Amino acid sequence: MAAVLRTVADLATATAECLRAGTSPVGPYTQLSSARAALSALSAGTSAPQAAPRSGFTPAVLRRHAAVLEIADAALAMGAAADRAVHGRHAEVEVTPERFWYATVPAPVLWWHRLRGHAGRRSVFFQNAVRIALALTAARLVAGLDTLPHGFWAMLATLSLTRTTLEATRHTIRLALTGTLAGALLTAATLTLVGTHTNVYPVLLPLWMLFAFTVGPVRGVGWAQGLFTVLVALVFAQLAPSTWQLAEVRMLDVLIGSTIGAVFGLLAWPRGAHDEMRRAAAELLRTAAEVVVATTSSVAGGAATIVPAAAPGRRSLHHALVLAESAYAQFQSEPTTLTGAGRGYPASVDWQATLIAGHHTLWGSERLVAPPATVLPAAAARTVEALGERMAGRMLLVSAALDPGGDTPPTPVPRIDPVHPEFDAEPVGAPRRYYAVIEWLESLAADLTRISRGASPHAAADTGADARSGAGASQKHA
Repeated sequence: MAAVLRTVADLATATAECLRAGTSPVGPYTQLSSARAALSALSAGTSAPQAAPRSGFTPAVLRRHAAVLEIADAALAMGAAADRAVHGRHAEVEVTPERFWYATVPAPVLWWHRLRGHAGRRSVFFQNAVRIALALTAARLVAGLDTLPHGFWAMLATLSLTRTTLEATRHTIRLALTGTLAGALLTAATLTLVGTHTNVYPVLLPLWMLFAFTVGPVRGVGWAQGLFTVLVALVFAQLAPSTWQLAEVRMLDVLIGSTIGAVFGLLAWPRGAHDEMRRAAAELLRTAAEVVVATTSSVAGGAATIVPAAAPGRRSLHHALVLAESAYAQFQSEPTTLTGAGRGYPASVDWQATLIAGHHTLWGSERLVAPPATVLPAAAARTVEALGERMAGRMLLVSAALDPGGDTPPTPVPRIDPVHPEFDAEPVGAPRRYYAVIEWLESLAADLTRISRGASPHAAADTGADARSGAGASQKHA
C-alpha cells in the first residue's frame, strides 16, 4: 500500500506539471494503473479475517486496502482528465471506455448524444433554444407586419441581446440601448456632414471595421452595439443614398428587438438555471439513491444478481448527470444575485459537491459490480444492504431539501455526519469486497457533508473555503 501511495504522489506531481507545462503524465499513470489493477484484484478476493494469523489481513488492513483503492482510482481519473484537457484527442493516457467514453467517440455520435440527452423541457439547452426560437419568431412577425425598414436588425438585436435570465437580459438591454443611442448620434452626424460625398465611406469602412471588431468585444455589449451601429451605416451608405434617418431606423429596430427579447425572457424561464439547478441536483441525488440501493443489493446477493459489466441504473444516473452538469455550467455564468433567498430555496448550496456525489456513485457502482463476484456471508450481506438503504435515505433527505414538493414546507439541507459508528461494523468472515463497499458508502457520506455544509449558517463567511474544498473534491473524485 505504501508503494501505491508513493505512485499516487508521483502521478499528482506529473498531473500538475501537465497542467503547468503541457507534458503528459503517461509514465506515472501507467505505473499507478498497474498497481491499482493488482490492488483491485486483491480486493476482489475472498480472504477473510479468519486467516489473519497467517496472512496478516486483519479488518484494519482490509479497510486500508479499500481506502487506498479509492485514492488510486481518484488519482487515475485526475491524471487522465488533465491529459485530455491539455492534449484533447492526442492524449497519451489510455482510459477505460466506461469513464471517459467520449474520448474516442466520433463527433457525429457526440452530436447525437447531446441531442438525445437534451431533448426535454428539463434541459437548460432546450429551454434556451425554445426561448430564442419564440423570440425570433415574434421579431420576424413584428418586422413583417409593421414593414420595418431593415427589420432584420430587430431579429439580430433579439438574438444577440437575449440572455438566459431576465435580470441579465435587462442589464444587457440597458447597456445596448445606451451604446446604440450614442452610435446613432454619431451616425447621424457623420451622414449629415459627409452628405453626397460617398467616396469617403469606402475609406472609413475598413478602418472602422478594424476598430469596431477590436474594441467592441473587449469593452462590452454597449460599445459593441454603438460601434456596430456606425458600421452598418457606413455599409448601407455605399449601397444607396442615406440620411440621418438611417440612424433613427437602427435605433428603432434595436429597441423593438430588445423589447421582444425582454418579454420572452420574462415569460419563458426568467430565472434561467437558478431554478433548474436545484431540480436537476435533486433528481441527480434521487437517481443516485436508487443506484446505491441496487448496487449494495447486487453485491450482497453475489453472482446471482450482478449484471456483468453494467452497473445497475447506470443509464439513468448518467442522464441525470448530463442535465445537472449543463445546468451547473449555465448557473455559473449567470448573475449571482438570484440566489433564491426569501423564496424558500436553499440560499447557498455547494452544487459542485452534488455533481461529485453523482460521479462518485456512478464510478464506484461500476467498480463494485464488476466481476469476479464475491458471495458475502449472511451477516456481511445484511450489513451491506442495510447501510446502502440508509445511505439512499440520506440522499433522499438532501434531495427533498433541495427541491421540496408543492405542499412540502422547505427545510434546511440536513447535515450528514461522514463519520458514523455504522461504518465500523466488522461482520465475521467479511471479505475484501465488503470493505470496498463500506469505504465507498463512507466516501458518499463525505460528499453529502460537503453539500449540506454549503447551506450552513456560516456559508456566507465560508464561501471562499467551500470553493477551495469543492475544487479539491473535484480533483479527488473527478
